[in-house]
Amino acid sequence: MGRAGWVRDVDRLLRRDWSLSVADAGIDDDQLSRAWAGGESPEAFVAWFAEKYDLIRFEPWPVRRSLSSLRPPA
Repeated sequence: MGRAGWVRDVDRLLRRDWSLSVADAGIDDDQLSRAWAGGESPEAFVAWFAEKYDLIRFEPWPVRRSLSSLRPPA
């Protein structure tokens, strides 16, 4: 995988699991280049980054129900 594709995968994983982009997370180009050149997988890099900075996993809001579905049956 090329570097650009690798960075896209890192960005996609960060957005999916942590609701952050590479830019939001402040990950610099040198850090990305070293990890890519070192053969680290995007998944391993994101897992390391999340653990290092003690990120809180993004949990999407549950599906909203209408108020009528919350009322007890008559």
